[in-house]
Amino acid sequence: MAQPIDESRAQLITNLQQQAEELAQLNRIAIALTSEFDLQRLLQMMTDAARKVTAAQYAAFFLIPEIVEECATTPTKKASFRLAAISGASEHIAAHFRRLGVVEGVGVLYPVFWEGASIIIDDVLKDPRYVGIPKGHISVRSFLGVQLRTREGAILGAFLIGDTRPGCFTNRHFELIEALSAQAAVAIHNAQLIARERRAMEAYAAHLESEVRERTAELERQNQELSKFATHLQQLHHELTEVQKRQMLGEERRRIAQELHDRVQQTLFTIGLKADWVKEQLEPGSSLLHALRSIKQLASLGTAQVRDAIFALSSAELPEEGLVKMLYTQIRDLREATSIEADLVVAEWTIAPSACVEKTLLTVAQEALSNVRRHACATIVIVTVQVTGEHAILVVQDNGIGLPTQVLQSYDKDAMHLGLRGMRRRIEELGGHFTLVNGEEGGLIVKAVVPL
Repeated sequence: MAQPIDESRAQLITNLQQQAEELAQLNRIAIALTSEFDLQRLLQMMTDAARKVTAAQYAAFFLIPEIVEECATTPTKKASFRLAAISGASEHIAAHFRRLGVVEGVGVLYPVFWEGASIIIDDVLKDPRYVGIPKGHISVRSFLGVQLRTREGAILGAFLIGDTRPGCFTNRHFELIEALSAQAAVAIHNAQLIARERRAMEAYAAHLESEVRERTAELERQNQELSKFATHLQQLHHELTEVQKRQMLGEERRRIAQELHDRVQQTLFTIGLKADWVKEQLEPGSSLLHALRSIKQLASLGTAQVRDAIFALSSAELPEEGLVKMLYTQIRDLREATSIEADLVVAEWTIAPSACVEKTLLTVAQEALSNVRRHACATIVIVTVQVTGEHAILVVQDNGIGLPTQVLQSYDKDAMHLGLRGMRRRIEELGGHFTLVNGEEGGLIVKAVVPL
């Protein structure tokens, strides 16, 4: 009697030790599961733990299969299985399960995945439901299938645990896997939360990165605009500086030209007058006459040279060729060939007129100066040219005897005055206006206005 009691006590102690070890093992697994937040690694840890607590040869975790074909007259079904993790299998067997694909007949798996039941089979070869086994499957005998549900109660998948030996699994194993499933559900929920937060953070980070790129691009664009603006300001400053320099230079040229006109030219003119007066006071044949004539010639030459300098200073900003230069050449030739005091005044020069306009005005000036030289009996003639944005104006005025009123009224019809008629015709052909009048203090005024 005492021996059976001792054996029972020893068995009880062994069972309690085994249960304590199982609980300790589940606790270690639970701690490990709560520290893992990568879903794939978590599923692999769960599958390894399921094989370990059941001392099975193989364990796998499959997600809920998808029924791809179902026959209305027979219980046969075709399902697509998706392996999430496998433990205890060789790489060859693991690869086989990963590409399992569509399987015809779900057999003993139907209650596990679609009826909400967990099953224990001591020997699948003796179970009539063991059908539809794909080629290459592990030749298991013992089978344990336990669902894994989320915290909300939805079926996530199932542990499929097998062994090549029959009768390996008990209700205790079922309870252990159930407990593992409960722990795994919490761990999966946490992992999903972490994954969702990670995705949200990644999306937010991507959004921030996109905003940073857009803002950076906008700042770069604004920086380029500011750089262009700064370059433009520098260019404007340079242009303004050049304009100021040209303005200062122009003012200085005009000042020097005015000084030459008011002082040097007048001094040379006075020298010429004094030489004439002294020459009149000498006796005929005096030895000083030759020297006085030389002084007079030098004064005249100096006056001409001063005029050239004044013109060069006054017209420094004008084109090197064109109407102004040709007019000055005509005036200089007139001064050198006669005793007439001739001058050119450029009142304004906004734009360069066309070659046709310049040629016409030059022809009119030539004809007018020729008339002054031959008929006017003048001592002074002034040619004024003014070019604005709208008109080109030429005025030739002398201090001579002018023209009779009858000629002024009928020259355009009189065949004797071809020069005057030609000047008027050329100006009117350009759409301009030609005026020929006597000055208030004598002399003749020739005025031509041509639109631009």
